[in-house]
Amino acid sequence: EYRKKFDHISDSDELNRLIYQLAKKMLLHRTGTTFEDMYWIDVELLEVVAEELDGTIEKEITYSKNTKDVVLKYKGSDNNLLTIHSHPNSFPPSIVDFNSNFDNDYGIGLVICHNGKIYMYSSNECINEDYYNLVVADYLQKGYNDIEAQLNALDEIKENFNISIKEVV
Repeated sequence: EYRKKFDHISDSDELNRLIYQLAKKMLLHRTGTTFEDMYWIDVELLEVVAEELDGTIEKEITYSKNTKDVVLKYKGSDNNLLTIHSHPNSFPPSIVDFNSNFDNDYGIGLVICHNGKIYMYSSNECINEDYYNLVVADYLQKGYNDIEAQLNALDEIKENFNISIKEVV
């Protein structure tokens, strides 16, 4: 059932298989921790062009010099980079994820959650983090849990900003 979700990510069976293999690797590598792994995939070549697998800051990806160089090389290249990273707390993409997607000109981002959820997202503009936090806080105040508040905030924000998010089912 989990593997079948990956069939709905793209029209390319080969790309979907690669993403699934990387997702399994990340989940196994980071199970029981609060650290994240991340891969950058060239969607035309169908290969991993950068990876961050040894991060020591909880719930964050730090770009090495090599990764920064790869990202810079692809910037403006018709969105040929797909990113995939894990969220050990199973939260949806953060506003930092959206802003990174926009700032680095990535095509699509995927968040692989430890609870089995997969989110696909993209952004064509930067969203103010303080604004996002206020919208999330409003939903928390209404009694929603953290994940529900974030998802509701993202749904509200995507009505007014050029971002997209969907759960892969």
